[in-house]
Amino acid sequence: MDLTGLLGPSRPLPVQVRPVGGESAGSFVRRLGRANGLNLASFLDRVGQGEASQDPEQVEKYPQYTEMKVNAAGRTYLSVLSGLDVGLLQRALPSLADDLLLPGTGPAMWQWPWEAEGGHLVPWCALCGHRRQVGERVWLMSADSWQVCGRHLRWTDDSRSTDPEAVPLASLAECVAAHRDRLRLQGKFKSAGEELFADACQVMYQWWTYAPETLVWVQRAWTAGLEARSARAVPLVVFPEAVKLARLMLRFEQAGLRTPKDRGRWLVRVQQADLWDVDFAAGKNALLQWLERHSRPAATGTEAATAGRRRLALAERHNRIASRAGSLQQRSCMPAA
Repeated sequence: MDLTGLLGPSRPLPVQVRPVGGESAGSFVRRLGRANGLNLASFLDRVGQGEASQDPEQVEKYPQYTEMKVNAAGRTYLSVLSGLDVGLLQRALPSLADDLLLPGTGPAMWQWPWEAEGGHLVPWCALCGHRRQVGERVWLMSADSWQVCGRHLRWTDDSRSTDPEAVPLASLAECVAAHRDRLRLQGKFKSAGEELFADACQVMYQWWTYAPETLVWVQRAWTAGLEARSARAVPLVVFPEAVKLARLMLRFEQAGLRTPKDRGRWLVRVQQADLWDVDFAAGKNALLQWLERHSRPAATGTEAATAGRRRLALAERHNRIASRAGSLQQRSCMPAA
C-alpha cells in the first residue's frame, strides 16, 4: 500500500523559496522552514513519518557539518512542501540524486548524519546570494572542499572559518587564470581532465608538505589573508601549479610513451618547464610515484567513443584506483598527503 498520499503533506508551505544550484538538501530545508517560521524539528513534524536527527538543535546550530538524506518517499514529501517538481529538485540539490537516496520504498525516511557524506559543505558566494536576493547563508554540496565563484572572484571552502569567510581572488591573478584553465581542461577532456587535475592536486599537496616555506606559496597565502602554514591555505596556494602540472600529465597520457626512458624524459620536461618557483627536488618523489602508477597503458577497449571523438583513456593502474566521481582525493590514483 502506498502511504505517501495518506501520511505525507498534501499542499505546499505558504512561503516558497528557490533552491540554489548545487545547494545541500539540508541547507534548502532549513531555508524553507525558516521562511515559514518553522525550526528544523517543527518542519520535520510537517513531513509525516521520518527519522530526524537525535539532536535537531545541533543540526540547526551547525549546518556546515551536516547534510540531510532521504528516501524516495521523503523526496516526494519535500517536493510537495516546496511546491517544486521532483526533477527540478534533483537537478538543483545533488544529494537528492537517485543513487544517493536512502534505501526503502516504504514511508518517508529522513536522516541527518552529523558528518556530511559523499562531499563537502562549502558556503555559497555571499555576493551571489545578494544578487539573487537570498539573505541567509547557503551551503553547497561540493565534490571538492572548495569552490571558486568566477563572477565575483571569490574562494570559499569547507574550513568552517569566518576569518575570512571568503577569500577574494582579485589580487591573485594566477589563481583566477588557473580556475579558468581548469574549466577548459574539464570541458575538453571531461573525466580524464578532472582525474588528472585530481592527481596533480595530490602531488602538489605532497610537495607542499616537504616545502611549505616556498616563497611563492607563502606570498599567496599572505595575499589571501591566510596563515601560510595552515591546512586551509594549501589548496589555494598550490592551485596554479596543480593546473599546470595537470596539463603536463595530460601531454604524457596523450603521447602514450611509457617506457622507463620515456618517463625519465617527461620528468626532465617537468623540471625544465618555466613553471616553477618551487624546489623541484621536494616534489620529485611524488612525481615518481605518479609515473609508476601511470606506467602501463589502459586496457584494450577502455577508450570510449563520445560525440564522435575517442575519450582519452588513462593508465591501467590509475583506472583501477581512481573513482569516476567523488572528491578530488577519490578521483585521484595518488594517496592523500
